[in-house]
Amino acid sequence: MATAGRISGTIIQALRWLGKHSVDEQTTTILKERLTSDEKAILLKDIHYTPIGILEIIRAVAEAED
Repeated sequence: MATAGRISGTIIQALRWLGKHSVDEQTTTILKERLTSDEKAILLKDIHYTPIGILEIIRAVAEAED
């Protein structure tokens, strides 16, 4: 639980719960719009804690231009 209590932990757990096949463009768009650049930086910092199945999703959200 290295990301417990952090925004990255919340997002990782939510995406794991939804599952890779349930996350669509609308979900990633909402995350891109609602996360601040600081929160996206935290996601990138904690990316090594992300399960492989949702790694691409996290990258797409965190590396999005503001």
